[in-house]
Amino acid sequence: MGVKRVRRVGTTGALVAATLGASIVFTPSSASAVSDWKCFGTEVQRCATVWRDEAADTYRARAKITDLAGGGSYQVKVTNVKLLRFNGSENVPVRTAADTDGWHATEDWAGTTAVDPCDWDQSFSVVATFSWRGAASGEKTWSPNVSWVDMCS
Repeated sequence: MGVKRVRRVGTTGALVAATLGASIVFTPSSASAVSDWKCFGTEVQRCATVWRDEAADTYRARAKITDLAGGGSYQVKVTNVKLLRFNGSENVPVRTAADTDGWHATEDWAGTTAVDPCDWDQSFSVVATFSWRGAASGEKTWSPNVSWVDMCS
């Protein structure tokens, strides 16, 4: 039985850069980090990451939305979380989670089931639908412009 080792590297704008011919920035993850959350928003913060379970060497998509203090008072929910892999020409879903548990007072989390990143030789990304209602309402399907690449040995 061989030993599987996974090393994770974050690439900022990798999929866009590859198609535009721009350079790709590689940022090694901290050995102790389990995730590198990428967030957007001031009153309602939307965050997403490819979560790594270091003990099991697996990946899953995670998303969260938070009504931040000092902004409006919003109810929030996150739905339709997808772990995507880039197959060389397009992003295709590997795992999805509908997460239909409804609205929450200040924060909601959702995530997909785990995959073994060594089953594929591509980069992974996450996309989710974030919704909020209160002083103003909105909904946005959002993905951080970041991909996570696995290096298995």
